[in-house]
Amino acid sequence: MQITKDIIEEEIQHLYYATGANSFFEPPLVAFASADDNWFETFKSLIGPDHWTPQEALNLADKTATAKTVISFVLPVAQIAREENRRETKKPGYHWARTRSFGDQALQNVRNQLARFLQEQGHPAVAPFMLDDYGKSLQRLQSRWSERHVAFVAGLGTFGLSGGLITERGVAHRLGSVVTQWETKPTARPYGDDPTAWCLKCGKCARRCPANSIGKSLLERDKQKCLDYQKNLFPAQTRLETYGWMDFGIGCGLCQTDVPCEFKRP
Repeated sequence: MQITKDIIEEEIQHLYYATGANSFFEPPLVAFASADDNWFETFKSLIGPDHWTPQEALNLADKTATAKTVISFVLPVAQIAREENRRETKKPGYHWARTRSFGDQALQNVRNQLARFLQEQGHPAVAPFMLDDYGKSLQRLQSRWSERHVAFVAGLGTFGLSGGLITERGVAHRLGSVVTQWETKPTARPYGDDPTAWCLKCGKCARRCPANSIGKSLLERDKQKCLDYQKNLFPAQTRLETYGWMDFGIGCGLCQTDVPCEFKRP
């Protein structure tokens, strides 16, 4: 089969339904980045030296493959979860937590199945987020593969004060990506190299944050405060009593809802 961008987009659309992701998310947006984009080397300084380049990630799965393309996609959170979360001030709404817990399982399947599809067509591929090495030898706050930064390179959006990626469909979403030897022309970045071009800097996300983890600039974002708030507020028994399940992340998402960039680029 001759693989084209259209075929990749159709496959992701197919997987969106086949994996049940459509129960949690709205239809996906897809973009493509060159594996040789200079930003991937820059991330070793901005994020950390252990952040993988596309070549490093692909070689963990296939030592002989050459990375050519990074496929990035956005799954916007469904309207019912967003609307419910707008009314919350301290904790995520039920449907938001359900999306974070079980929608993520569907997202993982989309990643893996897209990589498998490419492999079956003769194009080495890997979903870096799903690699066994992803979480090894790292502090939690320093990612080996940042889906947000990858999506920025692919032209899908820019960062807000909260650290979330503002896409054409807003900041309330989940992201996925696959690195492959299949080659195609990259998607143009409509914002160039400006990492905050689509943010109004209005501060609404900071006022929505119950952990007070968002400052007046992206550099003032305190990830540890955000994580500590979620950890302390929702131990396992509290999750069971409040939502009905344990052992999965439930997120928070208050900074991603009831803000001008919730479901569109402001």
